[in-house]
Amino acid sequence: MPTTSYDSHTWLLLLNPISGGGLGLRDRTRIESAITAHGMQHVAALSEYPGHIVALVNAAIVSGCRRILVAGGDGSLSEAVNGIFTQHAVPPDQVTLALLPIGTGNDWARGRGIPHDYDSALRLVATGHTILHDVGVIDFADTGTSDTRRYFVNVAGTGFDAGVIERMPSRKLGRIAYLVGLLRELAGYRALPLRLKIGARQVDADAFVFFACIGRYCGGGMQVAPSARCDNGVFDLTLVRYLGRIELLLNLRRLFDGTLPEHPKVSTWQSATVEIDAPRGAAIEADGELVGHVPARFGILPQALSIIAGTVGP
Repeated sequence: MPTTSYDSHTWLLLLNPISGGGLGLRDRTRIESAITAHGMQHVAALSEYPGHIVALVNAAIVSGCRRILVAGGDGSLSEAVNGIFTQHAVPPDQVTLALLPIGTGNDWARGRGIPHDYDSALRLVATGHTILHDVGVIDFADTGTSDTRRYFVNVAGTGFDAGVIERMPSRKLGRIAYLVGLLRELAGYRALPLRLKIGARQVDADAFVFFACIGRYCGGGMQVAPSARCDNGVFDLTLVRYLGRIELLLNLRRLFDGTLPEHPKVSTWQSATVEIDAPRGAAIEADGELVGHVPARFGILPQALSIIAGTVGP
């Protein structure tokens, strides 16, 4: 992207050509026209490879940009968050982040009351009403590279869901890619020996999945933390112990109807920190993207991000 000088009213519009099966790219003209119709100045940039949004946001903020609008899904939003928190030009809370949800799952948008139609979502952005949002931080053990930290704003964890993401083919396949990953992971499904340190508490378990949640939803509408809040400075932690395949299928509805914490093999806690260890190689996902492997430490930055949000529950 060419160097651009931004004033305080100009939005950086980030388009991901893969999000929503290419919907954002196909609708680019329509999206930009709607932005203009709502009286918003903007500069558009196209993500060209995984991680590119991080670099685009870094460069834009250094050039004076303070408003970021992501036309994409949870992964694109997460990259923008990492761009905001890895730059050093201004404190992160001086940058406003907004989402035009066109991804496959749109779980963060679901939890924050962001409409899915362009006009309603952009009307919300144009109001400029912001809230302060917690941000999760994952610190990985030394990997021999500089990439040992990841930020997230929705849900992160390990176990079955992370394994599905690790086994997915190209994201260009959209929902089909997730289905392929799901079938691959299910074929080799077995318990994950997990060790958690939650504050001063140590928990050992044969796990199906473990989530550290700022938001309530992941995986395209699974309600894995029904009581989670985005601004209370703690994670809602959800541990689902090992379930046999039949037991898993019989309780699948609990992942979507808010009754997951009621199952006897589910434990929940609230904590600002959690450390995770498991056999080497267990994947960790954050905001629907594979971001690393155990061991790792999770922490939270309370109300560290300024975001545009709609009407949400408690």
